[in-house]
Amino acid sequence: MQGRLAHAEALDDLVQGWTMRFTPEEVMQRLQAHGIPAGIVASCHDLHHDPQLAQRGFFVELHHSEMGPSPYDGLQFALSKTPGALRSPAPCLGEHNEYVFKELLGLSEEEYVQLIIEEVIY
Repeated sequence: MQGRLAHAEALDDLVQGWTMRFTPEEVMQRLQAHGIPAGIVASCHDLHHDPQLAQRGFFVELHHSEMGPSPYDGLQFALSKTPGALRSPAPCLGEHNEYVFKELLGLSEEEYVQLIIEEVIY
């Protein structure tokens, strides 16, 4: 370990030189082929174009009221007896305020409107 630490910069240069010759996926595959656990640091774009996630049907398209058709992360596990599903897209800011403040918290219409006027809620 002492030798590795003493030559860390040279080792980093060697590894960097080797990895620069390949795509991240190729580096991962080459390392894994030799029994070295490896994975890529994936961007959102990478994930949305990942063949394994596509084959699993991981991303689900839902219609958002302001964004239109949008991809959402699907369920983490595919269970045969209880498969589950996404039911709705992400809510818009304040979309459920009326229900929360009036139905759940019991505010009157006047109290609810006053919060909107005072810009406490949307």
